[in-house]
Amino acid sequence: MLEFISRKACVRSIQMKKNRCIHTIKNECDAKTTFIILCARKSSRRGHKNIPLTPINEKETLIERQIKTISDNYQNSEIIVVSGFEHDKVVNYLKKLDYPNVRIAENKDYKSSDVFNGWRFALNIALKDDTYIIHGDRLFSDSYIKDRTRDTHTFVHSFDKNNYNLGVLHENGYFINMSYGLPNVWSEIFFISSSDFTTVKNIANEYKQRKIYTIEGFINTLSKNIKISVLNRNSEEVKILKEI
Repeated sequence: MLEFISRKACVRSIQMKKNRCIHTIKNECDAKTTFIILCARKSSRRGHKNIPLTPINEKETLIERQIKTISDNYQNSEIIVVSGFEHDKVVNYLKKLDYPNVRIAENKDYKSSDVFNGWRFALNIALKDDTYIIHGDRLFSDSYIKDRTRDTHTFVHSFDKNNYNLGVLHENGYFINMSYGLPNVWSEIFFISSSDFTTVKNIANEYKQRKIYTIEGFINTLSKNIKISVLNRNSEEVKILKEI
């Protein structure tokens, strides 16, 4: 098992037998793509505090479904699971799944990290590839990652009640602003093209100079420096943990 430490991160590669085939690839995307799943913090839900290990049915956990959805659609991918709460449990569980392209990064500061700090942590352990950042409590369908759009983009979905979560204002398919209470709910899945990756990472690391303190402040700042497309999805295609 390969281990290295970077920026207080312990990253472990989970390896499997070279000749073993886990899935038939249904929709192969040729470009190298990194998927970062942010699941370091514990859930406030009673009985389901470990977000990635939360059962979604009798056979699967949330993290297993997320990894399977990605692996079924991307052959040339790397999946980085950012863990924190009950890190060893997550490591031992993912070892058993035996996926060859999964790494685990331990955020040892998860107790004091907010969403933006989780993004900054992730950006600093990833390489300059096409990259998806996915919030760990999302159960998402293939439609969120099968899109061939390689420009930097994010997703929204409709919501039939008052939205008390972050929403996105957009026009003609492009991002304008992110704020609470907007009718189009942010799906908390964000794609960064490899050509924009360095800019995104640099802005994240300049948070003190730019006075960025929240994830919406960060993405609003990004939109002034790069174009962000906004794609609409059906609310049935993404669920958060409390809706599962």
